[in-house]
Amino acid sequence: MATNMQISAVRTKLALVLVCKSWKMIADRFLYEHLVIRSPARANAVLEALLAARVQLENGNIDIGYGRWPSHIEIFTHCRGANDMRFLHTLFHIFQCCPNVRHFSGSWMHPLPVEFLDAIAKLYGPTLQGLYWNEVNIAAAFTSSSPRFLCSFQELRVLDLRHFVGCSFEQLLRSPPSQPILPNVTDLLLSTRSESLQMASFLELPQLRNLTLCVTLPGCHFFNPRVPYNDIRLFIEKHGYSLISVDLQTPAPYLEPEPDSSDSRYIIEHVKPDVFLEPNACPNLISLVYPVTSKPLSPQIHPNLKRIGLRGIRRAEHLYPRRLSIVKTHLEGITAKLYPRLQEVRTIGYLVDAEMDRLIKDVFIWWVEKFGDEGINLLDGEGVLWMYTDPVDAGLNTKDFPGSSCRFRLMNESEPSTPSLITAVHS
Repeated sequence: MATNMQISAVRTKLALVLVCKSWKMIADRFLYEHLVIRSPARANAVLEALLAARVQLENGNIDIGYGRWPSHIEIFTHCRGANDMRFLHTLFHIFQCCPNVRHFSGSWMHPLPVEFLDAIAKLYGPTLQGLYWNEVNIAAAFTSSSPRFLCSFQELRVLDLRHFVGCSFEQLLRSPPSQPILPNVTDLLLSTRSESLQMASFLELPQLRNLTLCVTLPGCHFFNPRVPYNDIRLFIEKHGYSLISVDLQTPAPYLEPEPDSSDSRYIIEHVKPDVFLEPNACPNLISLVYPVTSKPLSPQIHPNLKRIGLRGIRRAEHLYPRRLSIVKTHLEGITAKLYPRLQEVRTIGYLVDAEMDRLIKDVFIWWVEKFGDEGINLLDGEGVLWMYTDPVDAGLNTKDFPGSSCRFRLMNESEPSTPSLITAVHS
């Protein structure tokens, strides 16, 4: 199956639209629900299509046509001419034609005028539910994005600040907004950039529940940034009490397609999972996901943790009990004594059924039984609980089948909650 990318999705939608008129009436919604604007030429074409579909009704109202369908607008400014003011004017007219947008993604290469930011806030401030703002490629040290701009979107549920730059922290303290609060944000995506963490620490997020934290790198692979633990602890001091889910991503270069297989995960400093398990740091934490290439958890008790996810297991031999490996160290360090409420351990992204090793099912079941003795379910990345079945009960000949393995998918409340991500899709 091909990778689900924006360019292949558009081809499928175009094929549906061209089947017949009946199909077109249904598929138009899917074709326009996600608008990706990569250049001034594409912006002009999109605006022309939106304006051509507008119809003046007999009662004097205007049928906005295709403009009713877009729910996600994604903008890239890598092409020539993207720093021209006419491009921003075209984008503004597109925004005016699409009043039902709920998710907005912007990757900016050039500084934006304050008037453009104010226009976005005025149009989408009352309705926007997801925002991704990428400014890391702007040459300036700081940008015109401010807490006042972010707080104009009072209905936000998902806020992605992984590549946010914004104004300087000193300027932030000199002229803070009256109420830097986003009352409805439940899912927050951050990076280990100081600007990202400081802005998140400055904002009031009373409904914050889920955190995704990434170690982002610039384009150079040889650059090894330090994890700003002071900024992380300030963030935890501000928001740690409300967090119930923390997902630590695998360190990888910017836009790495498969971060779990990247060589960077072995040489780049990771965020220590222990920082979220320290006493009084995140007392209500229920779910913790982290890469197996990070340091194992310290033997400190957390009374409320119910789910642990291990991300980045790549080889079956790393699970062999008699072989030394970091995966074995991680699994052996997870016990019911340290986490008395622990119900589930999951190997995120690792599917036993897809593994070619002929012994992996037996090895995985060995770990399942080991955790089962402590009342903990060990699931693979598909949410499957592997175990042996009695060949006599299955009506099999015990001479031919001394034992067989069986898979059970657990469908209950223990499914890990993953925040909906608003990420830039690149072809």
